[in-house]
Amino acid sequence: MTVSDVVTRKNILIGSSILIGALIVAAFFTFRRPTQVAMVRYIPANVLAFVEIDSVADVVDGLTNTKAWRELAPVLGLSSQLRQVGLVTDLIGRTGLGPDEAVVAGRAQLAIAITGIESKAAETEAGPYIHLKPNFALVVETHSKPETASRLVSDRASLIAQKLYGESVLERTEDYRGSRVFIFQGPEAARQLLVSSYGSVILVANQAEAMSSCLDTVAGRSPGLAEDATLKQMSTEVGRDPSVFAYVTPGGIEKIVQLSPLLTAGRDADPESIGLFADLIEHLSSQAGAGLLYASTFEDGGVREKYLTVLRPEIAEALTKPLKSAVADFAPLALIPQSIESLTLLNVERAGELPERILKHLSPTIDLVAGVALREFVIGLRRQYGLEPSDSIGDAIGNEIAMANFGSGQPQAMLLRVNDRTRLAPFVNKYLTRKGALIATEPNDGTEVLVSSSDDRRAAAYIGDFLVLGTRDQIDMIIATAAKRDGIDGDLRLKQGLSALRVNAPIISYRTRVEDAATLLLAVSKLMRVTDGSPELLDRDTARRAIERFPPSISFTEFRNTGVYTETYSAVGNFSLIGSLIGTGD
Repeated sequence: MTVSDVVTRKNILIGSSILIGALIVAAFFTFRRPTQVAMVRYIPANVLAFVEIDSVADVVDGLTNTKAWRELAPVLGLSSQLRQVGLVTDLIGRTGLGPDEAVVAGRAQLAIAITGIESKAAETEAGPYIHLKPNFALVVETHSKPETASRLVSDRASLIAQKLYGESVLERTEDYRGSRVFIFQGPEAARQLLVSSYGSVILVANQAEAMSSCLDTVAGRSPGLAEDATLKQMSTEVGRDPSVFAYVTPGGIEKIVQLSPLLTAGRDADPESIGLFADLIEHLSSQAGAGLLYASTFEDGGVREKYLTVLRPEIAEALTKPLKSAVADFAPLALIPQSIESLTLLNVERAGELPERILKHLSPTIDLVAGVALREFVIGLRRQYGLEPSDSIGDAIGNEIAMANFGSGQPQAMLLRVNDRTRLAPFVNKYLTRKGALIATEPNDGTEVLVSSSDDRRAAAYIGDFLVLGTRDQIDMIIATAAKRDGIDGDLRLKQGLSALRVNAPIISYRTRVEDAATLLLAVSKLMRVTDGSPELLDRDTARRAIERFPPSISFTEFRNTGVYTETYSAVGNFSLIGSLIGTGD
């Protein structure tokens, strides 16, 4: 090999290295995502709530890679290519190669600002109902040039309006502080669609005030939510960079509380209890809550969601003491049938004294009116179980309480670990004889079941180490479950869920029903026109077997010095609401 050959080879290697390096640098700048902005800057400071999605592509990719999607999508005829939509959308957004709409879809950050809620209660022959209409604005950071955002609004807004309202839609334009606002009117006077843009931001609203307040905030003419103290200090408590983030402001919580009497109207519950609860929430909300934070991410083929109800420090501390968790052995699970819809496990120290201890610790931190409401609620709750204000269960029951929901509108059954049957006997008697009812003793497989003559057919029985309060039919099912030893403790999905969660949390909930997740996929199949959206499709054997493989919902709740923290793992989480919005019926 000559010297010139060596030099030539060396130059080729150097040149190739430089070229490869240049290509890597070019690819990095070409394929990297635009720098994300803090969408909270665009949200008016006085909103009730907002929801933020920083990448639509990531959400689509995450949702189509859930176990629920992988199991049921083929049964419903949803193409496997849909699972690549998120990847392709992201690639188009990174490269900028494609139609403006596709590039914006790949790059966009979204936020929905709820600026108000209109409510109307009415009654029909079927019973009372409430109609709620949120006033909102969709804020889209397109990461494109202002002229591109303006052109998309001009070219596409009318097409969207026609799809929503039909060909008869009325259109007009107005100027709002230099921004051109397209206003589309549907057949109903109250139904409007407003579209505008400012810089790289596109805004879509269903009400004029929602549009104007968001335009003012985006333009910097009005303060945004970015300076909200709770949001700045607590947002990381529910994780960093979630797929979806939401925040309900103190004003939003107050609005929900105002609507709570309407939301509970017509429910099948004790009116006295509903009134006491509504009164308690109304008085506590303005003193206790500082906001609600929410975040969701895609993990392990499902959706993990985190909620933090931020409380005033003294309120949070008052709750952590009586609600301190005890070590759980999950013994009640062996008695609970696997056919239930859901269950809640409460494991706290001295569970029998819990209402009184909460009252004791919480009352000094709130005002007199709220304190009275809290006391009346505790008294009313105890009376439902035959306890007068002067009665005390003390340590007659242990640390574990389980509440099982059997579905079909039945009352929940309660299982309490018993330490002293003798001390509990008079309270059980009061529970069964409430409102002058009589007690009959009915045997079942060696167990004496005490049955009340009251209309709700409440009953009680000691099964193993537990006192069971429920209906006669529920107690019969629990007795049969104990005899067959086929309780929900044998549910493999529950075991897996418990192993993945903090099992020593004071409250653990488990929900077996996953129909909401199935309805979401059914709605998508109708939207994609591969099915007619008929609910009967989910009753087919292939669909039922697929649904049975969905992960159930399991959650734990802790009481921290910042507030009440709940973490849930489920098949699709709150994305199931999309199914409700799309709809599957006619």
